[in-house]
Amino acid sequence: MAKVSCVDISEFQQGINFNKMKNDGIKAVIIRAGYGRESSQKDSMFESHYKNAKSENMMIGVYWYSYADSAGDAEKEAKSCLECINNKSLDMPIYYDLEDNSQTKLGKAKLTEIAERFCETIKKSNYRAGVYANLNWFNNYLDYDKLKKKYSIWLAQYNSVNELNCDIWQNSSTGRVSGYGKNIDTNIIFNESVFNSKKEDDKDKGKITKPDIFYRVRCDGVWLPEVKNLEDYAGLKGKAITDIAIKVSEGKVWYQVHTKSGWLPKVSGYDIDDLENGYAGNGSKIDAIRVYYTTPQSIAKSLNKYLVAKYKVSAISKEYFDWQHDDQTSNGQDGYAGLFGNSIDRVLLVLE
Repeated sequence: MAKVSCVDISEFQQGINFNKMKNDGIKAVIIRAGYGRESSQKDSMFESHYKNAKSENMMIGVYWYSYADSAGDAEKEAKSCLECINNKSLDMPIYYDLEDNSQTKLGKAKLTEIAERFCETIKKSNYRAGVYANLNWFNNYLDYDKLKKKYSIWLAQYNSVNELNCDIWQNSSTGRVSGYGKNIDTNIIFNESVFNSKKEDDKDKGKITKPDIFYRVRCDGVWLPEVKNLEDYAGLKGKAITDIAIKVSEGKVWYQVHTKSGWLPKVSGYDIDDLENGYAGNGSKIDAIRVYYTTPQSIAKSLNKYLVAKYKVSAISKEYFDWQHDDQTSNGQDGYAGLFGNSIDRVLLVLE
């Protein structure tokens, strides 16, 4: 299961030791650039925070606090944000922070329009855009479904689980991490694609590397955070997995699951809101999975080999079964990972 790997900071957090923070597992930071309609409202610590995080090679994103009461105001806020950022390289989207009580009287339609205007203005400058809000705002003051289709979603909800699908979950305002001796906002990254796949200063531009595989599972009716390659396992020990979603950064993948009623249809999508092709499963306990990866010719040529999906699962609270490669049946493999009749609680996946 994914862990806290990101904090968000502003001028209210000073004296941060970014090196200690990074060594504590914090790989990303979202920095407030400012607030309101004027560039003079730039966050007083933005430049310092950016420089220090950059020196530790941390992933950097930005947020801008809104007071807008019209789409025109939102555009002004976006332009002020861009002026403060001053063409800096970012690894994550620019998030529009919508939470001010003075705005709730505007209603859902107008606030959604405000969010869209800010984000579209940001995108015109070749930055990615996202929306930050708490659960109440996404449920009652913003058209969550509309925004989710176009922008990155950063959800604030201080709870044991997140109740909305999001890219980033701000899970606490009283978190503690090394390098800062006070409370700090902590975040869990659900969707690794919030990070740019390439940096402007990437010395290996143009070099083809092995694709990544991303996956997440549902247990007890809750979708758990996304996992990348073998950085962690997907699942909760002792909790049966009922659904799984898998995607790759390049190439194609299909997958299917087995339950007590047999093999369910193959799927190739990655969208937990798509019941037909977005994930494999129907809410029943899964006892086996099958995954197959198709390598693009350009990658096969560059790596001088075709990759396969390498994966394994564990029966509930037991050790992992042996590795399975695609749907192969040679060398003692079964063509799938798992054992019929034994529900699984953890999954590991990588391309090899």
